[in-house]
Amino acid sequence: MIMSGRNTFSIGRSSPIDQNLINELERQAYGISNDLETMLQNLQSQMFEASVLTSASFNVYNQTITNNGIALNEAISKTQELIEICVKLDKEFVNVQTLASNIKNIRHQVDALHSAIGK
Repeated sequence: MIMSGRNTFSIGRSSPIDQNLINELERQAYGISNDLETMLQNLQSQMFEASVLTSASFNVYNQTITNNGIALNEAISKTQELIEICVKLDKEFVNVQTLASNIKNIRHQVDALHSAIGK
């Protein structure tokens, strides 16, 4: 390597390289390297945040499914209770209908008795 007067280098018989140009390229490469490092750190931060949000989303989804299952089981249980009460009321209503029919018969007999007495 031979140094000449104007910050240029000459390697063997190749063309001279301007040291200022090399320095400028190194400065730009260093700036690009810093920008890339900053961008990768930002990307890493955003990916971590996205991961946290995705995990939270799955947790909310899981809790929603669990709560929905609990609510569904409670609704099924209450529906079964309602059906049992309706069946019981239906059986008891048969007795009420029989009683109502007996009361009607008694009323007709009382009316017939009043008619017979009143004549």
